[in-house]
Amino acid sequence: MTVDALPSYLFVDEDPLQLSALRRLLRDMPGTKRVATSGEEALRMAEEEAPSVVIAAYILPGMDGLSLLAALRARTPHLLCGLHTTQFPSRDIIPPHVTVLLKPCPPERLRAFLMSGPAAPK
Repeated sequence: MTVDALPSYLFVDEDPLQLSALRRLLRDMPGTKRVATSGEEALRMAEEEAPSVVIAAYILPGMDGLSLLAALRARTPHLLCGLHTTQFPSRDIIPPHVTVLLKPCPPERLRAFLMSGPAAPK
């Protein structure tokens, strides 16, 4: 990604209400925002356009959020990865590059996470 490129966000959750809330919360942030309701759909979308930031639910149909994030990170090593979940998973299964965002995630925490990555607008 060039310095002038806008970030590309991919939000993955099987719950359309969660996806809608994320889009509403982040509507004023620059960049493209796409949503997927499964890991497989997210992988297809990432092939079309690699995201710079992904927030995935832990529980997804077909594959869990950690498996999805690992697959996406293998393709895009500097991908900013967030796991959106209601319970903190065992620390030994969370890779160091994944940030856990507990649901309901306070808006300021979510924005701080999104602004922390290399794709963040300066």
